[in-house]
Amino acid sequence: MSEEERLIFGIDGGGTGCRAVLCDDSGKRLGHGRAGPANIMTGMELARDNITEACLLALEDADLPATKIGDAAALVGVAGANIGNHAARIMKVLPFGRSVIETDAVIALQGAIGDDDGVVAIIGTGSVFISRSAGKVRTAGGWGFMVGDLGSGARLGRSLLQEALLVYDGVHQRTPLTAHVLEHFRNNPQTIVEYAHGARPGEFGTFAPLILEFAIKQDPTAEAILHEAVEDIEETLAAIMVDSGQKLCLLGGLGGRYAPMLNETYRKRLVQPAGTALDGAVELALRHFSQNRGGSAS
Repeated sequence: MSEEERLIFGIDGGGTGCRAVLCDDSGKRLGHGRAGPANIMTGMELARDNITEACLLALEDADLPATKIGDAAALVGVAGANIGNHAARIMKVLPFGRSVIETDAVIALQGAIGDDDGVVAIIGTGSVFISRSAGKVRTAGGWGFMVGDLGSGARLGRSLLQEALLVYDGVHQRTPLTAHVLEHFRNNPQTIVEYAHGARPGEFGTFAPLILEFAIKQDPTAEAILHEAVEDIEETLAAIMVDSGQKLCLLGGLGGRYAPMLNETYRKRLVQPAGTALDGAVELALRHFSQNRGGSAS
């Protein structure tokens, strides 16, 4: 493939959706594509299919044939890449000529602060925290909502369903929020349990907006769930922020919602991200694969 024809994908694969940007070797953006969730820990085949679909849509957007996907190089930032052999497994089944797998945290850090020092908290369906100081990168979290992902939408939703069951059993007092949830499940605890056992993180996360809505109304259950989440976030930030002067970016669907809830220590460090996780994926992809950026040749 000639330099002029070199195609490079930057891909942001998250628990809610997957986005892809197609570039040429100069870094010019040719097309964009979007598909469903791409968390490789909770659904390897689904992640592969949605990554592929997003890239095919980007090719279509660029008026290029789908067959070009096999010639392209791709950097894929994806949730779950830090667990076990998931990164190696997804690399084997992707359709690209060459690929590099990174965590969603790495591309978010690059997009938000570039090569600077700072801390990025990505809080959406899942959550992960990443810090860079003097070139040293450290992460915390990102272990999946069953045992990690503190403050995430999935954890919020799981906590709410747990509270609804505690109310049903008479252990906790009913509030408007738990009454709403119980009514949603027709006051049948078995339905809640069956739903929870089969639900993916994104499905738990659909309850997060409800918690935020009822918190505005000062619902005690909503306030308690959010209070615990904020404590978890602040505890993690305290551990990962090695420099008192580090700037902080909050990303993800819930990141901005937590910003006013944090204590002043963290609020005063908040800065707006320079770009998105997708921007970070594109930048890292060009570094890896573009001859113009010193990347490897095809």
